[in-house]
Formats: sequence, structure tokens, C-alpha cells
Amino acid sequence: MEYRILGPLEVADEGEPVPLGRPKERLVLAVLLLHANEFVSRERLIDELWGAAPPPTAKKAVNVYVSQLRKALAQNGHDPIETADGGYRLGVEDDELDVSRLRQMVATARERASAGEPEVAAQVLREVVALWRGPTLSGLLLESHGREEVAQLDELRLTALMDRIDCDLALGRHEEVLGELHVLVGEHPLRERLRAQQMLALYRADRQSDALDAYQQARHDLTEELGIDPSESLQRLQQAILRHDPALEAPAGTASANGGAPAAAAAHDATLAEVSPRSRRRGPTFRRRYLMVAGLAAVAAVAVPVAVLFTRGNGPKPPSSPVSYVGSDNLASIDPATGKFVVYPGGGVKPGPMALVGKRLWIVVRGSGTITQQRTPPFPAGAAPYDIAADADGNAWVSQRKPFVTWIFHKVKWNGDPYATPVTTTQDVPVPLATTGAVAVGGGYVWVIPGPVGAGDRVALIDVRHRRFHSTIPLGRQTTAIAFGYGSAWIGTYDPGHSTAWLSRVRPGLDRPESLGLETGDGAGPLAVAVGDGSVWVLTSRGNLLRIGPRTLSLVHRIPMSAEQPTLLAVGAGSVWTANHLGYSVSQVDPDRNKVVRTIPLGSYSAIPCGIAATHGAVFVTFGETTCT
Repeated sequence: MEYRILGPLEVADEGEPVPLGRPKERLVLAVLLLHANEFVSRERLIDELWGAAPPPTAKKAVNVYVSQLRKALAQNGHDPIETADGGYRLGVEDDELDVSRLRQMVATARERASAGEPEVAAQVLREVVALWRGPTLSGLLLESHGREEVAQLDELRLTALMDRIDCDLALGRHEEVLGELHVLVGEHPLRERLRAQQMLALYRADRQSDALDAYQQARHDLTEELGIDPSESLQRLQQAILRHDPALEAPAGTASANGGAPAAAAAHDATLAEVSPRSRRRGPTFRRRYLMVAGLAAVAAVAVPVAVLFTRGNGPKPPSSPVSYVGSDNLASIDPATGKFVVYPGGGVKPGPMALVGKRLWIVVRGSGTITQQRTPPFPAGAAPYDIAADADGNAWVSQRKPFVTWIFHKVKWNGDPYATPVTTTQDVPVPLATTGAVAVGGGYVWVIPGPVGAGDRVALIDVRHRRFHSTIPLGRQTTAIAFGYGSAWIGTYDPGHSTAWLSRVRPGLDRPESLGLETGDGAGPLAVAVGDGSVWVLTSRGNLLRIGPRTLSLVHRIPMSAEQPTLLAVGAGSVWTANHLGYSVSQVDPDRNKVVRTIPLGSYSAIPCGIAATHGAVFVTFGETTCT
């Protein structure tokens, strides 16, 4: 006889199904199988069949159901159900019950994994998961403790899945498990182990920004649903990803996915792992986005004109129809697959630079001094926000062409009201620069270069955790642009005397920058720097997009784009994106082929792109009027 409860209840005799009668009889058998070879009292069976309101004839009915089961299950005169002390015991051999085989196989898989045989363990765990034909005892509704026992078996299935994914990660199959992990995380959003496995798989697939995006989504879901922060192990994994901890590349790095990651090493001890351009194209997945615009109140000496939008949540849906014309003072998204624009009206007067982290998009609105679609007061005279970056917690850092950077803590608990008042705190952090310009965040610091372009030759560091100035590092050349990734800050610089553009690399904890000469005859220096898809990308004022190897600090490829005249740069959604100031367009560059595959005209000469940001599933562009300042 073969008994199966991992799915609909089934009994087979030499491969032939055994009729089991009425639903109540099946429920009795289900409880006996959940406690195979154990005594089950008649009262327990009554509780499972009728709950707190059994009929007066309950005991007699149970006796009848057991009698009918005996007739169905008896073999060669052998009765498998034993009556004892007002209850029953169903005798089952280990190889007759799928749950018994399941537990033996799980034990075997864990022994093999502990012995350093992940391939064997993974195969056994695949066979374990295959034992399930659906939810445990699907179609039967137990009324008492049986529900918890069923839930424990379904939990065992999820545990086996996670164990198998650990084995696949140890075997370097991070690309293969990503699709499965995305589904599992969607089904179990509060499972931190799944979140950690997803983050690790994304990181190993050279998708650091997506891994950090996954952490931010986990943090949001845990906060909104349970009111708690991520566990220390998940926070350590996030910090290890930010530092490019070499331990994450080894099979032992899967310990991070099990909550066993060691405490993170200091940022300056991290070694930059080998990062190579991807040899395959990752198909873009354009996610549905929901926008909620929230204003920022002026609670510090200088308020900052920034709009905050959330790219996922329960807010109002964005416009869904693509357009061929983009007017000024708007925010738009680009479908990475088709190149179609979707416009979000009312972007404010001259919206500009953006910072995108997790599901939060920050936008500097330079022209109006008000918050888009919000009833917020005008900002004080003299406030001139220049650039913006977001830290790993989703807070913003805004430079204002003044000798300080403003930190903004912003939190909105979605309650269905698009005009819900956010909780906002700001703090000005002074830095010893004449003015502040472009900013980037990474390695535990905010990296600030002077602004406007060419206003200084050093970078200032702000300690993110303590929100205070840390140090300045001289670069020896005028600064123009900055980005952070692969464990370093990447700063565009130029030498006006020799009309030469450079890219400088500064690692956290070290004050000796390394530099690569880019192009001569480039009197304005690099226009933009971005990081992603295994490379550092630099736009030069001569109209070239340069691909730099982050490990070797060497030129990998030069992509001519003088026809497009690009000025802004972002990496995400499987491509490199440039906003073309003079060409009134946006271009898409395929990083696998190192060529421009699409240039998307705006359809108007009254709007120019003033900011661009991208993540793995979306690209956002802001459009100003005739200028962006």
C-alpha cells in the first residue's frame, strides 16, 4: 500500500487507486497519516472533523468512518488500523508514506551538503520537491491542530527549495535561479532568507544596483507589514554588497543567504573583485510603476526643492499610453523594450537631476521653488539645489552650490491618500569647499565635488552614518562629474592647461587616487560618469562614450556619439542610456555590442533632457525648458 498526503490525499495498491469514500472518511485517514504509527484519540478526530461544535452522534460517526476505512485499506486479511485506549493507530512502513520518504531524503541532502557535495545534495532536493503534487492534503479542511501540522509540511517544502537554491548558488548557478527567486519572493515577501538569496544571486550576476534595489524592497515590506527593520544578517549582506566583499564570490558566500554571514570588514579593507563585461544580453522587464508625489516641508535653515516619487505601491496608476511628443517641465519614463515615452505631467519648472534607490525616485526641481503637485511653501530665496544622490536607506543628499550638503530623511506610510503628509527631517552638513556640485554615495560616504564644473580640484567625504564631514582628498585636476560603484568613487577631471580629460579612482579609506588619461583636446573634461553592467561609463565633451574596466582602470571600448551630442548618462534596464542635450533625444546603447541601437527623438525643440536615472526595469528622464539651470 502506498499513501500520499503531499498534495491531494491518495492511496494506491500496487499502482491502482484505492477508493476512499466520503469526505469525513478521508479526513479521518488524513489525521491518522499525519500521525502515522502514533496513537490518535477519538476526541482528536472529532475535533478535526467538526471543530468546537460536534454533533451528538460524533463518537458513533467516527467509529463508522474508521470501519469503512478498514474495509478499503485491508490487504490479505490484514487490518492496518489498530484500536487502542479509545483511539486508533495506523501502521505504515517508511517506504509506504511519502512524508517518511521526504524526511529521509532531506536528511540525506543535508548530509551531502555538509560533506561538500552540493551537486548531489541539489539533485536529492529536487527529488524532494518533486514529491509534492500540490498543497499538503489539498481539498481537505481540518478544523483543529491538523491545520498547523499541514502548514509545517508545506513549510518543509519551502525549506527544501531554499536549501536547493543554496546548493545551486554554491555551484555558480546564480543566473539560473534568479527567475525562480523572483517568483518565490513575490509569494513570500517577508522571508528574509529568500531575500538574501535573491540579493546574492543578483550581485553575482553583476547586477549590484538590482541587488541593492532588492534590499530596499525587503526593507520597505518588512517595515510596512511588520513594523520591523531587516535582520542584522540581511543588513550585513547589504553592506558586503556595497563594499564588493570578495567573500560573496566564493561558494561560502551562500552563508549570507542563510543568515550566517560574518560581520562586515572595514570598507578600506575590501578588495575590488574582478568585474568583466557581460557576454549575454539581459532582457528588460518593464515593471508596472505606481507614483505618489510627496512634498518636503522646510524644517531646516534652507529647504530643498525636491519631489519624491515611489515606483511601486498602492498609489494612483501612471498614464499608460505612450506618446511621441514630450513637452517641457515634465517627468517621463521610457519603456526599455520599445523606446516609447510615458509622460507624467506637472514635473515642476525645470526638473533636473534625479536619484533612484530602491523604489524611491528623488527629483531636484530647480526652477519653481515649489514641490510638484503639492501644497508646499516656496523655498527661501537663495536656495539653489544643484545635484542629488540617495543612500542605501533611501534618504537624499542634496548639494546647493553652497559650502554644505543637505541630508533629507523622508518617510511616507501609504494609506491611500496621494497627499499624505510625509515625515521629513533635514540636516545641513558643512564641507570645506567653496561651493558644492555633483554628489555620489557609496562605501559609507557621500562624495562631493565642487560646483559648478571646474570650481575645484578635490573631493570631500561625508560620513553617511554620523552625517558629518570626514575628509577631503586632492585630485590635482579640476573636477567635472562623479559616480560610485565597484568599491570606488569614479571622478571625471580635466587639465585645462593641456586640454586633457581624465578619470580618477578613489577607494574608501585611501587618499591616493589613481587616474587614467581619456582624451586630449577635451577642454571641458568628462561630462558624466555612470557605473553598471560590469563597467564604468564616461561621456566626454568630444562626443564619445568610453567604457572603462573597473578592475584594471583601462579603456575597454570607445563608442562614437558625436552625432547625438550626449550630455547625461545612466545605466540600467539592460542598456546604457544617454540624454542628448543638443539633439533633443535619448539614446540607448547595447553594452553587449558596444553600439547605439536606438535614438528616441522627443518630438519637440521646446524641451531638453535635464536629468536621467535608470534601474533594472525602468528609465526616467526629466525635461526642462530651453536650459537646465
